[in-house]
Amino acid sequence: MHRSIILAKAGEYWVFAYLFAKKDRANIDDDELMAFRKLAELYRRKTQAELDAEICAGALMEICNGD
Repeated sequence: MHRSIILAKAGEYWVFAYLFAKKDRANIDDDELMAFRKLAELYRRKTQAELDAEICAGALMEICNGD
């Protein structure tokens, strides 16, 4: 079993930020939670052009749902 941290911009996109095995750790700690919240805010503010540039640069990988 695994747990994942997924950042979402409602109805637009999801960013898989972190994946870990439950056997390796029970949960993230408070400092990690705060960091993920800051990261979520950063992604919330990104424009589509910025996201497209990150995909082109290889910093992000787009996974389409078949639509």
